[in-house]
Amino acid sequence: IDLMNMKSINRVTSRTAVTGIGSSFDLAKRIDIDMEMFPPSQNFEGYLSLIVLQLSTISTGTEITLRVCRDQAGDEMIITDTVSDIYTGITTATKGSAIFALNSFVKLDRAGDLYAFVKLNTGSCNIDFIEITYQGDR
Repeated sequence: IDLMNMKSINRVTSRTAVTGIGSSFDLAKRIDIDMEMFPPSQNFEGYLSLIVLQLSTISTGTEITLRVCRDQAGDEMIITDTVSDIYTGITTATKGSAIFALNSFVKLDRAGDLYAFVKLNTGSCNIDFIEITYQGDR
């Protein structure tokens, strides 16, 4: 790895909690992710490496499906439905995380916001935050 020529590694976090995630995608429970581009109208271009979902109030769910889109309607995907096991906390079984390791370059043809949609295999949960680690310029 040529560390001298690597672009900066960035992390964005959407801390808008979404409650009542169930077993189907719900447009009302979309997670908006501001990729913090400057200026805000700049298109996002980068190498996505990791997405972390922090969950709470987990009720029976053991798997979560993530879809990331460039549009608010969930029709123009940049990451198609991807499943992760839910790993619960050591001290609190109703809190947990799901991690999605990616290996993809992404270039959007419009402003740099992304939209995440999630669903469980069964039960319900809340999403406390979503965090994306990527390499690229802002």
